[in-house]
Amino acid sequence: MDKRTIIITCEHAGNYIPRDYRFLFSHQEEVLESHRGWDPGALPIAKYLARQLEAPLFYQKISRLLLETNRSLHNSELFSIYVQMLGSGVKQYLLEKYYHPYRNMVEEKIQREIDQGNTVLHISMHTFTPVLNGVVRAVDVGILFDERCSAELAFSKEWKSRLDEQLKDFTVMLNVPYNGADDGFTTYLRTRFPEQKYLGIEVEVNQKFVDSAEMKLIKEALVAGLNENVVY
Repeated sequence: MDKRTIIITCEHAGNYIPRDYRFLFSHQEEVLESHRGWDPGALPIAKYLARQLEAPLFYQKISRLLLETNRSLHNSELFSIYVQMLGSGVKQYLLEKYYHPYRNMVEEKIQREIDQGNTVLHISMHTFTPVLNGVVRAVDVGILFDERCSAELAFSKEWKSRLDEQLKDFTVMLNVPYNGADDGFTTYLRTRFPEQKYLGIEVEVNQKFVDSAEMKLIKEALVAGLNENVVY
């Protein structure tokens, strides 16, 4: 039986803007601090999972408003409205300095594990704003995956079942608040590796729990479910 290797990533770990590009965000501190600039609370969860599961962690601290590491090169959201004024040469420089090194590092790690005969479970950690466009989101924890991948479907259903047992007062949902088949890093990686060797699962936690006592329960439940040899 293949060995399962877990890797943890966090594509929206920070809202850092390098000095040379801070002029683009003059008087935009509020936007940078909001969910538009990063995923508040995502990195601490990712670090906790990596530590408890003894899994490697990869994270991107550049703000998604400068460069959206969780989008494909063809996606219109790759560069935000704050960056559109930059020339193509500068944008290419940003890709070469921040985008490709991060994504290549993760992809190469997965390839090495698969070359060694292992199956890779990739947990991409995110958080989401409780209210979007005036609509309150009812979900507390979302597990995102591609329903066309039978291994991801089986894994996600089983993990949700175990989370439901431990988080009885929380709402855990599949492919909510987003669909795991939408464009993202895991979606790209599914095109690079066989579906029985690579599982790309995104975890979304409601930002209303950041810095709360409930967050400790959520983190512990996520780890406990994975430690119980969830099927995949």
